[in-house]
Amino acid sequence: MNVTFDTSTALTFRLLVQETQRLARDPYLVDRFRESVDKGEGDVFRNFDLGRFVDRVGLRPLEQLILASSFVSSPAQLSRKELEGQAAAIIRNEFEDAAVSLCQPMSFEHGDLNPSQLAKLMENLLVERPLDDPVLDAAQRQALIVAAEAKFGPEAISPILQRIFPSIS
Repeated sequence: MNVTFDTSTALTFRLLVQETQRLARDPYLVDRFRESVDKGEGDVFRNFDLGRFVDRVGLRPLEQLILASSFVSSPAQLSRKELEGQAAAIIRNEFEDAAVSLCQPMSFEHGDLNPSQLAKLMENLLVERPLDDPVLDAAQRQALIVAAEAKFGPEAISPILQRIFPSIS
């Protein structure tokens, strides 16, 4: 009986890891994750630590950046403000490695961001938040733009930047 429990727990955890990785590779899907964690009820959600979670499920730096970007893109919508701080810390800690991953021909093991997903990620990270403390400093903002241009070319990135520049100070 104990073996069955261990097998069931291992399977459940493996499924959680796979689903979290899938979500963390799509800037549109991570909004659902953010909403679920922020609005979830019970001790699991009330005591949820985003940093420990991404460590435990073994997300790569770019996956962590994508997942965390959703929490900082709409801080006014968060009922649990500590999640925003945890997400900002993840972004700052993983940014350099994530930017390097973004430049690779395949950012993930079995896939990549498409231009629409990249636009959403850039919007999440570059659009000004109501706080005086931006998530990315000026050098990181420039590095994100350079990484995006290296991957998709300036002709693909230019319309994205033109759309979000009015929201950047």
